[in-house]
Amino acid sequence: MTETITPDLETKFMVDPYLNWVKAEGALIHHGATLDLLSLDLRDWTRFGMKGAVCHVDGRCDFLTAFLFELSPHQQSVPQKHVYEEVFYALAGTGKTLITLSSGEVRHIEWGPKTLFAVPVNAKAQHTAGSAPARFVSLNNFRYLMGLYRNESFLFGNGSAMTKRQDAAVKSGLSVNTAAYPPSSDEMSAIALADMSLGVDLTALAPKSATLARRQMQGRHILGVDGIGYSLSFANVTSPILRTDWQHGTLSGLTGMQFHQHVNAGATPARFISVELGSHSSPMFRSRRAAYGDNKVYASGAAVIPKSEERAEILKFLP
Repeated sequence: MTETITPDLETKFMVDPYLNWVKAEGALIHHGATLDLLSLDLRDWTRFGMKGAVCHVDGRCDFLTAFLFELSPHQQSVPQKHVYEEVFYALAGTGKTLITLSSGEVRHIEWGPKTLFAVPVNAKAQHTAGSAPARFVSLNNFRYLMGLYRNESFLFGNGSAMTKRQDAAVKSGLSVNTAAYPPSSDEMSAIALADMSLGVDLTALAPKSATLARRQMQGRHILGVDGIGYSLSFANVTSPILRTDWQHGTLSGLTGMQFHQHVNAGATPARFISVELGSHSSPMFRSRRAAYGDNKVYASGAAVIPKSEERAEILKFLP
């Protein structure tokens, strides 16, 4: 006996739950190769109780997104509790964040320009601005989790205490002043922050210097901190070279499975933060394990182009 299956004409395919959620929120969306977070327009975002916008940069991965926020002087945001992870970077102004853990314990974070901070997963948090407008950006994995679970209530109304995760986050530290963060001899220095699965790394470049070209697996967001620099991206040794300039407050994306090379052509040190899924404490991917020095794993596509084999065309971009 042959069963006849009648297609469900109401079924939809190729749905993007994340974009549908953003549209339903009525959020302002900015898109571009690079975005100057210090000058972008914002509008009221009811859910968070402050002005905000969604920032989509070229090269962004399918795991992460960026929410830009601003509080008026002494304004408080609407308290939030959610299971997606996020790292905040303070762009301008000062403020404080009140965190209430599932145990009832209360923590405070004081922040100012160039401070990185994070809230433990599923803890309640409320932000308050100081005496001047405060602008800050959230780099988070909401995009991935909304696509995975497709359930707003699960992400924003989850009753799990997650006490162990919160305790580990507090122990790891909830804020870092990047302006005072010690430089590393390595190109990329992992920042331990809230024991997250989001990897936060700081790259420091001496004046008139450049890194080697390295292929990365996943897409990555980068955010300029100090100085003026640019990143060169290309798929292979014969493909076109894309230049992306950055400075403090500039957000851009580095496409996965491409080579990227970073340059400081200025006379002062330059630094940028990169955020990617997979951290030093929770690498999640083989490529991230390899990036943090685990030589026992095989990271497909990982490669470094030595100086002696550098593309001739690259030379015109280097200091």
